[in-house]
Amino acid sequence: MRYPKLRELKEAVTAVFSPRFTTKFPAEPCVVPEKYRGKPEFDLDTCIGCGACVNVCPTRALTQVDDTQAKLPLRKITVRYDACIFCGNCHENCTTETGINLTNEWDLAGLDRDDMATTHEYELQMCEKCGALIGTKKHLLWLYDKLGPLAYTNPSILLAKSGQLHTHPNDIHQPAEVDAAVSDFMRILCPKCKCGLNIKM
Repeated sequence: MRYPKLRELKEAVTAVFSPRFTTKFPAEPCVVPEKYRGKPEFDLDTCIGCGACVNVCPTRALTQVDDTQAKLPLRKITVRYDACIFCGNCHENCTTETGINLTNEWDLAGLDRDDMATTHEYELQMCEKCGALIGTKKHLLWLYDKLGPLAYTNPSILLAKSGQLHTHPNDIHQPAEVDAAVSDFMRILCPKCKCGLNIKM
């Protein structure tokens, strides 16, 4: 008759009477590591709505929609937590470096997919000559602060800082065939119109 090995028997008895290695969630909160990559959240104080995070998202958990025909042109950036793989590309490629961060929040389970998305809106700036999209107004203000004295070389950025940004392009832009004038230098122009203005003047 073969008897069980004493070592295996000891390990079995020890495992039965030892505390469990698993966490006690949800009875007790789970503590994650310091650099854990959890739920991505926008910092609206530093996010400028440039869309860099949208361009590098591999799963399209981040999407961007520009409504330039609305009474108030807006850019809507939506993050879907149910599609996010928490890779951290959005944070690593953020223009301001702190506009979007991965938090320690990991319990994102839910029964309604509509609750797993967050949308933020940013006011857009349109070209005052042709009505083309330039970017968000927050982006222009960020460029002013970032460039410092160099911002004085770009009238569009100066106008953005002074608060002389216009809301709707239909009220301000001129037909494309209108010739360039000196007064256009003090208007907020897209790169194409600004290039044409510099060449003609």
